[in-house]
Amino acid sequence: MTPLTSPPGLKIFKKTLRFLRLTMPRLLALLSLCVLNHVAAEDQITMENQDLFIGKIIALKNDFIEFQSPHSAKPLKVLNKELVQLDFKSQDSGTLPKNSQILHLHNGDQLPGEITLLNETHLHFHTWFADTLEVPRHLIDSIHFGVTPQKLISKGPKRISDWTQDQAGGWTLRNGALISSKSSFIGKNLNLPRNFIFGAQIAWKNTPNLRIHICSDQLRPNEKETSNSYLIAITRNGINVKRVMPKNAIGPSYQTLITHATNLLALPSKTIRLELRANRDTRTLHLYLNGHELEQGLDPAVPPTGTHVLFESLNTTRSNSRISKLALHEWDTSTQLLHLEPRESDKVDTLSVSEGDRFSGSITSFQTQDSSPCFTVKSPLSPDPIHIPLSHCSIIYFAKSQKNPPSDSHYRLDLRTGGQLSLSNILLEQEELSASHPWLGKLQIKRQAMGSIYKNQ
Repeated sequence: MTPLTSPPGLKIFKKTLRFLRLTMPRLLALLSLCVLNHVAAEDQITMENQDLFIGKIIALKNDFIEFQSPHSAKPLKVLNKELVQLDFKSQDSGTLPKNSQILHLHNGDQLPGEITLLNETHLHFHTWFADTLEVPRHLIDSIHFGVTPQKLISKGPKRISDWTQDQAGGWTLRNGALISSKSSFIGKNLNLPRNFIFGAQIAWKNTPNLRIHICSDQLRPNEKETSNSYLIAITRNGINVKRVMPKNAIGPSYQTLITHATNLLALPSKTIRLELRANRDTRTLHLYLNGHELEQGLDPAVPPTGTHVLFESLNTTRSNSRISKLALHEWDTSTQLLHLEPRESDKVDTLSVSEGDRFSGSITSFQTQDSSPCFTVKSPLSPDPIHIPLSHCSIIYFAKSQKNPPSDSHYRLDLRTGGQLSLSNILLEQEELSASHPWLGKLQIKRQAMGSIYKNQ
């Protein structure tokens, strides 16, 4: 009997099929990588319905966002009224100028720059992205000195598809915020660096009831728990930071590191800005609330090496959690982002120096004294003016005004080298953005300084 043989065409077909089975996963992975790299290298537009447009943002004017898409020969337009945020093409922030001074306005805006002049009515503050700004003193809350910008690793949230949920699936992304509708988990591998600064804005509808798992090596918790991580619990009675010990550790499963008792229900805004700074080299943790350091804690064990962050909502549908303005920085651990010292009084100016001393009264000027820039302070405790060298300054608080003008705006601009501005009447062009600031008037801002633009809700 003649043995059965396959026709030549069938053999070629089988070889081709075998080749595709072996190579297709690699080709798809390479294609995905190319797409991701392309997306990261372009501007992004996020709309309220979660539509995402990729390309080069050309203009923002006349109720339209105009952008050049790689899939269209002509520029495209989308309605500005549906905008959630604009994310501008990422670039190496190390090539941009950096300033060690940050100006804080009473409306919450922050500007990196350098003071050049101060008199009894105004302050001149030079910025690399908007030239020199003349700011009325009564609008200024404070100036921080010796503030080195930290390297930004990531910010968001941007897409719900970037996150992994548990089976409950109780999280959605709306207007740039993760919102829970039931008791559930959501997590993401943020690739936490060894030493980091993790920050987020936390809001709630009725009662805060949220846990944040940081440095976890699990993207999905087992039995609603993670091990070998840090756990931040936010409840109506305050904020606690605990160490979730490794499963094989001897002793309690939890070690309390930081406890801050406060009535969060008394906050009219129902919103806090939370920040955890972790130095895994020295096993120290620093907890900040709304820019002020609360306490420090010491990890009793070898620090966890995980890189995931998980949010666990314990709320019901009527009392959801809202998480926005996520920011992860690599921390050099030798620089504090802010040197915070208490005010002497809201009615007087206060200047604190790096050695810990404070001078209160009236800061009358900033000028060069004997070739050294310095501030002049008139203090009721001294018959003569006191001259404080700029190099010794840590923070200045200005006396608070009885009433500041309204600060309504349509947009918020996050700057690539740190800081943010409230803006309206934005006109975005190829090299710069022109806009109106509620207090500073007309501004011209270099495009390369812009990280993201958010539409205020």
